[in-house]
Amino acid sequence: MNIGIDLGTTNTVVGWMNEFGNIEFLKFDDEKIFMPSCVFFDRGSVLVGQQAVEKSSENPAAFVSESKVFMDDRKKIWEIDGRRYKAEDIAFEILKKVRMTLSKRFPEVKKFNAVVTVPAKFGEDQIRRTASALKRAGIGLIEIIKEPVAAVLAFNDDNFRSGETVFVIDLGGGTVDAALVKLTGTDGVTGFNVIEAEGNRHLGGKNLDEVIGLIAFEQLRDCSGQNLSDEATVWGASRKKIRQLICDASHEIKNQLLRANGDSEISVDLPEVCSICEKKDECRNNCEFRISLSYDEYLSAADEVYEKMKELIYPENVADMEINHVLFVGGMSADMYLRQYIESTFYNSRIICAGDVCDEEKYLTVIARGAAIKACDENIHIVNKLLNSLGLICRGKNGMYMDPVIPAGSDIDSDFEVRHVYTNNGRYETEMSFEVYEYNGDPNDFNNLEYRKIGNFVFNDINPMDTGKQKIEATFRFDEKGVLTVCAQDLNERGRSIEVSFEI
Repeated sequence: MNIGIDLGTTNTVVGWMNEFGNIEFLKFDDEKIFMPSCVFFDRGSVLVGQQAVEKSSENPAAFVSESKVFMDDRKKIWEIDGRRYKAEDIAFEILKKVRMTLSKRFPEVKKFNAVVTVPAKFGEDQIRRTASALKRAGIGLIEIIKEPVAAVLAFNDDNFRSGETVFVIDLGGGTVDAALVKLTGTDGVTGFNVIEAEGNRHLGGKNLDEVIGLIAFEQLRDCSGQNLSDEATVWGASRKKIRQLICDASHEIKNQLLRANGDSEISVDLPEVCSICEKKDECRNNCEFRISLSYDEYLSAADEVYEKMKELIYPENVADMEINHVLFVGGMSADMYLRQYIESTFYNSRIICAGDVCDEEKYLTVIARGAAIKACDENIHIVNKLLNSLGLICRGKNGMYMDPVIPAGSDIDSDFEVRHVYTNNGRYETEMSFEVYEYNGDPNDFNNLEYRKIGNFVFNDINPMDTGKQKIEATFRFDEKGVLTVCAQDLNERGRSIEVSFEI
């Protein structure tokens, strides 16, 4: 069975095309079609989704959320109950829950294959880690596609024509993506070429939650004398629980403010907070703590975050381009302030806002819908822009050098392939080693290069030859799943080849 998975920073959504050609979505434990992308480790057992959220206040240290933003950070480790978890381990737990829920929904199906979406700014390292988590969870991989392309697929029917451009603004809980997609095809739209892509994997609705949280913690300090604003300095189970309650309330307040008008004021009562109050004898609120925030106060406090979002919503590189349609999707597509900014900025383009088109909270399903459509249509052809440059560092007896193989911005699809041949730079070498890197910057200025090692391979016991006689050919290609593969062959010994092992 083919499915589409939006493994989101905030929520995970799963969809498939039914026998009537309509997209359906998987319902999780709470009968909702979106599952919070979070995990709670409970003394040996693992709770995922809404169950994890409900337990989070009991022990915030055992609760992990928004782990997707750390998929590129190998140093980020969560140490819980004596075990260490990386971002791909959290993704595995979430996808395992998806697999179990699918098996309950379709007990007769033995194999699920998925198109999985990733942010436009995910590099090859993050893509491989996502693919690895999917494999560990027992779900087959059809293809990994970028989230802005999935958004265009979701709205393709009756909205777009071949030759047009769609500028996608995907603003979610933890990431922002902005991508310009060119539509191609001779009989309807079947080709999706990513022309430009920008994004920020550490910016989104959660930053607005934090802005509201700071206001709430300040109100708490004025009311009770307690300062819980810094998570690292909060001690005691009861105080940590109260802090989590305020964070949860801040998120709910934000969701109400996104749909508010200029005259609105949002209030939330949290009487549980009064249990840690140091000023009960002086209380004028009958021991009922309330967070109150007007829309104008919210906009003023959130101004810096909104300015960062605007820079991505309207980047300089698209200012002079002809844009036929602007597609605003993601959890923040319900934000009236941003919608008004987009409408005033792209006044010559047709604006499609998922928050307007989709009823209730269906705007959260857009990316999964696009992935499900791709999973069931082999005729859809996607061409992506390579985010980071790819290169090899070659090491031999006489030192090392960096060889740039594929520059950033290259058009990438399943037919893409690059071959480079390397020779020995020292006489009679018996070993040549290579390291695969993603990088940004000038490859000739290695000391100032921003780079990340993603794999390596070694040819040892090679026949010793004079300088330049030994020949190793490395082939970079992207398979039909959208995943980078690198193979190497000793051209002097045709039967000797290596498939590169990538670091996971």
